[in-house]
Amino acid sequence: MDFIELASRFLLFLISAIILYFFSNRNDNVTINPFIIIVGFCTFSLSYLFTRIDLGLGVGFGLFAIFSILRFRAQTFSLKAIVFLFAIITLSILDMLYPMDKVGYLLFFQSIIIGFYIVASILVDKSPRKHFQSTTIIIPFYEEIVLKDDKIKEIIASKIALEHFEYNIVSINTISKEVHIKVNY
Repeated sequence: MDFIELASRFLLFLISAIILYFFSNRNDNVTINPFIIIVGFCTFSLSYLFTRIDLGLGVGFGLFAIFSILRFRAQTFSLKAIVFLFAIITLSILDMLYPMDKVGYLLFFQSIIIGFYIVASILVDKSPRKHFQSTTIIIPFYEEIVLKDDKIKEIIASKIALEHFEYNIVSINTISKEVHIKVNY
């Protein structure tokens, strides 16, 4: 594989990653960290490396162990972020390892994955960006407040003086008697 072929494969992956990232972050309520794209770049690079050198089975088990440890030590991801991560990894492996003499098949698989991702993204996020800003507020925890949507909205409205907003309860700490709420407005 010469440099031109490697650069064209990387450019194809980069364009795909940017398209997926754009359609993943159309809604402000759930955003995907752009650093997840680096996982795709790393997978692309490792796939190139694995096609150039002969590695034993132990290296594969070692990489699997490292990724398993990282999974248990990292924060939990949303379903959207996991699907994005899986799509990025799949596209990076396809772009690196698929034979260039069958570039039509590669582009077909690439467009199918991106197309399904875009359609699913549009179906899930029917309304693009209703809110442009968000803040986190802390309110006292009382069981009768947390269970009533209108009470929570009333408390939020009194704290931030807004009429139109949406909220998500981030965490409830019963020990410190606090409720952390993300407010999108």
